[in-house]
Amino acid sequence: MRTTTFTLNGEVCTASSHPGTSLRDVLRAQGCFSVRFGSDDGSTGAATVLLDGIPVSADVVLAEQVSGRSVETVEGLEGPNGELHPIQQAFMVTGALQSGYSAGAMIMVTKALLASNPSPSEREIRDALSGVLDRETAYVKVIEAVQRAAAMLRGDAVEPFRPHILTPLTNGRDPAPYEPRPTAPGISPAVPRVIPSPDVPEMNVVGKPEIKVDALKLVKGNAAFSDDIEMRGMLTARVLRSPHAHARILDIDDSEAVDLPGVHAVIHYKNTKRVMYASGGQSWPNPLPWDQVSFDNKVRHVGDRVAAVAADTADIAAAALALIKVTYEVLPFILDEREAMEPGAPVIHDEPDAVGVHDASKNIVHHILAATVPDPVLDAAFKSAHKVYEHTFRVHQVQQTPIEPHVCVGWLDEDERLVFRTATQVPFHARRMVAPLLGMTVKDIRVIKPRIGGGFGAKQEMLLEDIVGHLVLKTRKPVRLVLSREEEFASSRTRHPQTITYRTGVDDRGYLVAQEMRMIGNTGPYGTHGFTVQNVAGIRGLTSYNCPAKKFDCHVVYTNIPVPGAYRGYGAPRAEFALE
Repeated sequence: MRTTTFTLNGEVCTASSHPGTSLRDVLRAQGCFSVRFGSDDGSTGAATVLLDGIPVSADVVLAEQVSGRSVETVEGLEGPNGELHPIQQAFMVTGALQSGYSAGAMIMVTKALLASNPSPSEREIRDALSGVLDRETAYVKVIEAVQRAAAMLRGDAVEPFRPHILTPLTNGRDPAPYEPRPTAPGISPAVPRVIPSPDVPEMNVVGKPEIKVDALKLVKGNAAFSDDIEMRGMLTARVLRSPHAHARILDIDDSEAVDLPGVHAVIHYKNTKRVMYASGGQSWPNPLPWDQVSFDNKVRHVGDRVAAVAADTADIAAAALALIKVTYEVLPFILDEREAMEPGAPVIHDEPDAVGVHDASKNIVHHILAATVPDPVLDAAFKSAHKVYEHTFRVHQVQQTPIEPHVCVGWLDEDERLVFRTATQVPFHARRMVAPLLGMTVKDIRVIKPRIGGGFGAKQEMLLEDIVGHLVLKTRKPVRLVLSREEEFASSRTRHPQTITYRTGVDDRGYLVAQEMRMIGNTGPYGTHGFTVQNVAGIRGLTSYNCPAKKFDCHVVYTNIPVPGAYRGYGAPRAEFALE
């Protein structure tokens, strides 16, 4: 252990740390929760602090590098009587806080900017903020907050904040009201009319800006997110992940890891109960298939779970992972959904206990087939069409990249109830889903969902809770598991890749007479959200326009890419892109 003495928010601070400990970890141990983890390399900027007045990422500054220097965080901005700094006030009033995960970093960058440039231009503000990534606000409100704070610090008169009012356009692209017209023979739908709203006096409630109810704790850097907690004796968990896209685990030897001082538990398929489940956070009963277990003797994508460790420190946990010996039988893999159903393709799910797979031998998870008319009627409609258009589109995999990674902290409370403090969009689903995996009843589990630092669908999943639960029950100690940015890309969730083919028939007036949507949805190695996302794609892709004859034919298939799941729009944006 090394001792470092520095000034923290105007007070002398002495902290002990191991060699290589980041300034971020030291500051959080001192209770500065505004300094948040987004990435180990500092690329997100969420851990930005001021070091001798200069913005730096506490992710990449070592604790010993600040010896004798001055460090400032949001926690030090309040006045002697608890009054907020003008920058904090401006961020609250303008609505610059969405999740607020990076609020502390943005506020400190703003402080440094205005100290050197009291009247920055918008370009200068954007340049200063560019080191702090924001997935939520598009920086519009943040820039307004900086401009307002600058005016307040200059002593300028500041008017009450007025929000942007969005009203229908009265010219330009907005069409004038029009009458309904048929889109195909025999169909006369009611077409919405665009009616510009008249000028109205200022309302007492509607249209007036309100400060977020939890804005105060966000601008002050208070504990607001899942990772913002410290507990006596907390263990750190790490997960050993597969280096192979597809392989069978022939053996795991964890003896050296178990014997490593500071290691409290090592779990894998040999010592955890095999219970099938689906990880997607959806209503009971979870849509099929149930094709996952906490730890399997087969891995199906690079980054798939192999084992997990709970240890006194992150370094010990990492060392333990390196000591686990895994014997793999490497298998052929598939990445392209168009190849998944071909003869001779490797079978990704050959286990006998998976539930609800449509045809595992062909890697078909689901076959979704829906139509408004029988096939002969659809064929006749296409034959009657003046023109038929057919195009195929392929849309790729995209990761949500919330700045806050997946985090789960678990412990046993005074009533022996298992408690999870977790970054999830679906706390009640997570509680219900994790219970059978741990051999517990729902009433013996509590899930706390603090604010989440962005989710966008990625956190509509029961992703870490079962691992943490197994480790807590095995060690009887609090356990924290935080995914690295690399793990987020390899083992979190993404948008589904899809191959979409549209066939559209129109009459001589350009009206739709027949429409067919054929799709192959790539659900990766597990079926979580596979059915529902592709189903929504079909619904949205074939209901945007009226047409008398429609058909949706979709195969949801397994491949060995990182696992897709929920993502904003839930399948609709891809379908509508191809449609348009």
